[in-house]
Amino acid sequence: HTTWQDLPLPVQHQAKRCLLDLLGALLAGTQTPVARLMADLAVAQYPGDEAAIVGTNRRASLIGATLANGFAANALDIDDGYRLVKGHPGACVLPVLLAAAERRAPLSGASFLAALIVGYEIGIRAGLIRHALYTVYHSSGSWGAIAGAAVAGRVWGFDAALLRHAMG
Repeated sequence: HTTWQDLPLPVQHQAKRCLLDLLGALLAGTQTPVARLMADLAVAQYPGDEAAIVGTNRRASLIGATLANGFAANALDIDDGYRLVKGHPGACVLPVLLAAAERRAPLSGASFLAALIVGYEIGIRAGLIRHALYTVYHSSGSWGAIAGAAVAGRVWGFDAALLRHAMG
């Protein structure tokens, strides 16, 4: 139930910095071969018109656009990272947030940024739990999925029971 107004000013400031950093990494990543391949795959395997594939004039289903945008965000490995979870929370969160926001219009900038923060918080906490039990490098596929579910649930207004199922 956290709102943008509930968050301390330093957290709000850092959220804006993270968003700008992620958007830069995503936009730069769209120029890579892997991003082009994933955009092709998304359009072919996950067709639809639900969400934009950033840096192109193409669209795909929510899943397809999220997949393509996630690869682009991490393609150059210049997106944010958090050493204690050995991964990139932003690349797990922003692509889901972009797709979810397209499906739920209108979404205010404050709500968008609050959802981004929720995604980071849930993803990093889940990553810390995961790495307390499993220290091998790069398990962001497990905790990143939980973060993505939290973000989509936040944007789409899931109740507690549905959110628990989605994150589980």
